[in-house]
Amino acid sequence: MYVVPYLSNDGVLRGSYLPDKAMPADFQDKIVLVTGTAGDIGRGVSDLFREEGARVFETDVRSQDQSGFTAGDVSDHAFVRQWVSSVLDETGRIDVLINNAGICPRTPMPEVTPEEWDEVIGVNMTGTFFLSQAVIKHMVGRQSGAIISLASLAGQVGGIAAGVHYSATKAAIVCITKTLARFGAAHGVRANAVAPGVIDTAMNEAVTDEQIEQFRKTIPLGRLGTVAEVIEPILFLASDRASYITGATLDINGNH
Repeated sequence: MYVVPYLSNDGVLRGSYLPDKAMPADFQDKIVLVTGTAGDIGRGVSDLFREEGARVFETDVRSQDQSGFTAGDVSDHAFVRQWVSSVLDETGRIDVLINNAGICPRTPMPEVTPEEWDEVIGVNMTGTFFLSQAVIKHMVGRQSGAIISLASLAGQVGGIAAGVHYSATKAAIVCITKTLARFGAAHGVRANAVAPGVIDTAMNEAVTDEQIEQFRKTIPLGRLGTVAEVIEPILFLASDRASYITGATLDINGNH
């Protein structure tokens, strides 16, 4: 439901009212791809797009028994090509891509192995790039589309709690987003990112209560963020209401 402001003739806000009918959803019958949907944010954003009338195609390396889901590893180039092609063969178009898949080992920097480094880079950064590359080619041809990628506060402050490899990939996603935005702008395609801070998800299960409390004390709003506070901005950035926003990274961190 949308709240509409009521202004007096001199432009002063006098109150608000609920319209008889909600504004029409931007995503009715749109085709939306979401990665990493076994996690809290991926599941939440998929459900939200469905509520808005979209047809959602999901993937995660962890299997799920549901309609529209395909198990796969986004760091696998062959899988990425096959998945995007299968969606296009079935629907003829892709309107929105949400690059949410990511892994976050908390290995201390001196202990990161080459194998772990490559795994994190592969899922978080390489997967985001090659999925975006495959999808934007189609979007440019249609002169329409939106790509939203998950960056992170860790990509701005470094890998202390989250891990150096995770933080490096999230910084790279900001750069990839700007490049996608510049490439797509002349063709009606927008690309943006969101950068959550510490969000109350299952990803924090490996973090102690003492560490969570330390994080909380650094956040001016005094609490962790919620999944809803991440997925609603994603929906906005993918919508026509954000039609003049591209190349941006929206911080969602309680002013950390």
